[in-house]
Amino acid sequence: ASNPYVSQWLNELQDAVDGAENLIEEVNYEVLRLKVESQHQNLGETSNQQVSDCNLCLSDDFFLNIKEKLEETIETLEELEKQIGRLDLTKYLDSGKQEIRESSTSVVDESDILGRQNEIEGLIGRLLSEDGKNLTVVPVVGMGGVGKTTLAKAVYNDEKVKNHFGLKAWICVSEPYDILRITKELLQEVGLTVDNNLNQLQVKLKESLKGKKFLIVLDDVWNENYKEW
Repeated sequence: ASNPYVSQWLNELQDAVDGAENLIEEVNYEVLRLKVESQHQNLGETSNQQVSDCNLCLSDDFFLNIKEKLEETIETLEELEKQIGRLDLTKYLDSGKQEIRESSTSVVDESDILGRQNEIEGLIGRLLSEDGKNLTVVPVVGMGGVGKTTLAKAVYNDEKVKNHFGLKAWICVSEPYDILRITKELLQEVGLTVDNNLNQLQVKLKESLKGKKFLIVLDDVWNENYKEW
């Protein structure tokens, strides 16, 4: 940026974002470290014993340290947000919303799901416990980087889930939000041909799913407008 104040603002924003990402990595590392230690401690007891949640408790000192760093990061971001209007950055931020994010697929890396079996089984249990008579939405929400997509992939590829649902589809929604593209990809996932008429596409999709038990995963959803869904 040619404006030195804007350049300084961008640098401070980048530092704050880096700090937030470091906090996430720090927490993830500590949880993983505790899980590994707990697994070693329980190794000689029984091969089927699950690691107790009590063994995964983070220390008060660790929480206090993270809390202080998080409060500092939030304070910095709030201060930077106050400067947006003064620096006339609103128009640039609005245009940035059109940035295309990297797409995801349903392929899962087994090394990414180590130590998350309880989460996976819990989500699978919620999916399979429904009676199938009503349309059910199971949200997986959280900050970026905590592993929401990885968790969804593991559940999507589970054998019990595959056997339970007659149809499955994985769609990366991302930005910019495009309902025509999403509908087309859904139809392609269930093996149907597509055209460019949104109404006909949605009618065809409804007919193809009628009376069937199906699982549709919508990954990387940023659109908060409920009416769009």
